[in-house]
Amino acid sequence: MKVEPGQAGTFAAWRVVLSLSLSTLLCASAAGAEPVYRALNPRAYLAGVKLTPLSPRPADLNGKTVYIIHAWPANVQSGFESVIDAVKAALAARFPQVKVVVKHKESAYAEDEPELWADAEKNANLFLYVPADSAATTMWSVVWSSGLEKRGIPGTVLHFESLANNARATAAKAGTPLRLVAVPDRPENLSRERRAELAQTVVNAMTAPLSEQERKTGALSFEPPPRFASVGTLAQIQDYYYEQKWTDGLPIVPPTEEDVAQMLTGTSHAASEVVTRSMLPEGWQVSVEKVAINAVMAGCQPEHMPVLLAAVEAFAKGGFSSTVRSTNSFSFMQVVNGPIAREIGMNSGTYALGPGNRANAAIGRALRLFIYNLGGGQNEVNLMGTQGNVGSYSFAYAENEAASPWEPLHVSRGYRKDESTVTIFSGGWSHTGNMLHQDIKRLARDIAYFQWPTGMVALLSPAAANELSRQGLSKKNVEEQIWQNATLTMKEFRNDHYYQRFIIPILKGREMGGKKYRWPAYYLDLPDDARVPVYPRDDVRVVVVGGEANAMMQGWVMASPSTASVDKWR
Repeated sequence: MKVEPGQAGTFAAWRVVLSLSLSTLLCASAAGAEPVYRALNPRAYLAGVKLTPLSPRPADLNGKTVYIIHAWPANVQSGFESVIDAVKAALAARFPQVKVVVKHKESAYAEDEPELWADAEKNANLFLYVPADSAATTMWSVVWSSGLEKRGIPGTVLHFESLANNARATAAKAGTPLRLVAVPDRPENLSRERRAELAQTVVNAMTAPLSEQERKTGALSFEPPPRFASVGTLAQIQDYYYEQKWTDGLPIVPPTEEDVAQMLTGTSHAASEVVTRSMLPEGWQVSVEKVAINAVMAGCQPEHMPVLLAAVEAFAKGGFSSTVRSTNSFSFMQVVNGPIAREIGMNSGTYALGPGNRANAAIGRALRLFIYNLGGGQNEVNLMGTQGNVGSYSFAYAENEAASPWEPLHVSRGYRKDESTVTIFSGGWSHTGNMLHQDIKRLARDIAYFQWPTGMVALLSPAAANELSRQGLSKKNVEEQIWQNATLTMKEFRNDHYYQRFIIPILKGREMGGKKYRWPAYYLDLPDDARVPVYPRDDVRVVVVGGEANAMMQGWVMASPSTASVDKWR
């Protein structure tokens, strides 16, 4: 049995199977024994990493300036406060002439801040980067620290113990052997002595000379994983793939060479063609064949391949690196538009968001396998949703364009009506509905209380959409009404956990997720009793889906849409 380097396990039963030749196994199968499968490896891989050596550490910090850089704004607690106080005390005790300067990122943790990095390059001799109890914040703290090391500034990065694997995986992907110091979760409960020990560990990390490993330059290249993963019965394949963490926990279809070849007939693109070189979360390189292998596992059919390839493209380019890793338990919603939906029999009507349709279910499921096997996702390493999300199993459907009175989603996003597309949204931790024969203001009222309102998607049944259309409302009118009526007082808005962390920097002109959200800056100066829309205007969207029996609607936290053409992958 061939497995990837570093993958665990040999199994006695499989060694017996593998001691036989394939022809012997096939003969046994023909004679009435249990069928045996020779299954392909579903894993993509990291194409290569450029190594960045660490910057030299000064042994004596007297006369030096240490920047303590917090990933969160000054008005937000990170959870590391007690440890930082101990570090300051330890620095002062060992190096009385050291200067400590506290800096806070003015933008959200995921956003570049060139002026801060330039300031550190000019004025700091060392840095200590402080994230929070967040997987995405930890990831970005490692990313920005790697950048500071490249600028010649030596540093150390804190992280909570529960996020240690996430921090190490990010540093490995960056090719920077950062000095990471793990802090127990809830450090405020530690004894003074234990905090002092941690502080000494941090100071030692700041000053210890570089090891040979930390001075390495050049690049690391990685061999593609073995083509075949295992040979065995259906039960053995299921067990093996599950043990390797290559499944979503549900049974899979064994990806044999024959079935994968059949899957590849669904596209004109060569098996070796690269779909993306940056599949999330780990930035792996993905070929068309690897998509096909995972498509077989998910239960897809060859005619689904163009949608699946477009989904990989949309996901990889969608700026989802924070959400896929987040402790906030995101899921991803796929909306298919255009002729392809009818061609492959996707459900856009009754029960479109539920089970029962092969294309919807298998295409939705495939994305999760892509995240695991094509992007290197692993629960409790770089997939850190605190509670998880049922929408992560399968969340794909087609818009009911035939029954809608309005232009479909892909036309609103700049595509022709006769084009086929897939659009991926991230979010999904809150939704409201089903609302039966309700005024659109009721939906707006409920979604106003969703946390971190970057964006929402209103899913309207055809009956609800047509009733609104008969009232003379276009889709844009409906989106406008939802936006206008999804309001809070400024006191309620300011008291929200996410307002302090994300929205204040945006109101001050910072970007978030590579875009400029359009909350007006004057929100900063409004009195507490002022009532304001809580969503950016351009991030309220309407999609028509479902049957025509009743005027139902739902509202979902779903934002940051990324659309890719299906037609290019036919």
